Amino acid sequence: MSLAQGEELPQAFEPKIYLPPRLRGIVDFIGEMEQDRTGRALIMPEGKVEIAFFLEGSDVAEFYMGEDSPADRGVRKETSLIFSVANRPQIVAGQIHVLLALMSPAAAMLLFGIPASALANRSVEPREVGVDVRPLEDVLRTLPNFEMRSRALEAWMVKRLGAVADLPDFISFRGALVDLFRDGRDVPRVDQVMDLTGYSRAHANRLSRQWMGLSLEKTLALRRYREALRLVNSPMPLADVAAAAGYFDQAHFTHRFTEYSGISPSKYRQTPRTGALHLHLA
Repeated sequence: MSLAQGEELPQAFEPKIYLPPRLRGIVDFIGEMEQDRTGRALIMPEGKVEIAFFLEGSDVAEFYMGEDSPADRGVRKETSLIFSVANRPQIVAGQIHVLLALMSPAAAMLLFGIPASALANRSVEPREVGVDVRPLEDVLRTLPNFEMRSRALEAWMVKRLGAVADLPDFISFRGALVDLFRDGRDVPRVDQVMDLTGYSRAHANRLSRQWMGLSLEKTLALRRYREALRLVNSPMPLADVAAAAGYFDQAHFTHRFTEYSGISPSKYRQTPRTGALHLHLA
């Protein structure tokens, strides 16, 4: 939808942000966000794993991922969720006051002991995956400000870190991907990753699903989509976006963008949004 004449763009979240030094490389940031706008929003995927704690003042009508069951698409009663907006959009509606950590998908294994693929496009209560957050929830409820809450969440996550047998293998695999991405703006092909890592397709896919949440092919496709999303937010014509992001043609680009975003590129450009990731539907 487009803005009516005289209508203002919905105000952005004004998050409080903390970068936890002891979790560098695992946690992008810990943030606290509060918004009393009760409309419905569509959140674009970026392949991260998140843990969220709903704080006082939240009245969440909808908070779900693309693979959540119908039972999880109504009012959410949980006070905390672990989830990943992997390659399908997220729906959020209601009043939101949330403390969350935005993390590398590898955090699913490192912090929660589950493969990232178990969270792809899903939200789960921590207890469903054997994570007891009740003591932390009790602590968070007593703390008066974001600084104290963010440090408490950081300390809890640091305590959960442990040795993981497959980590060195994953670091080698991830390093190869980083090297490929640094070579240029083009998203590499699966066969290029095979050549650089020396891994079989089956082994590379196992590592990719376990640590990144998606198969290698889908991980690379997400990377291509993220580049396309960046370009769609520029004045570049959509036909040029398709070519620059490496799609076969504009039809292929439109199909994939709609699959990942839940909305076509042209509709995306017409929809009120706060930044690239947060579209306001109603």
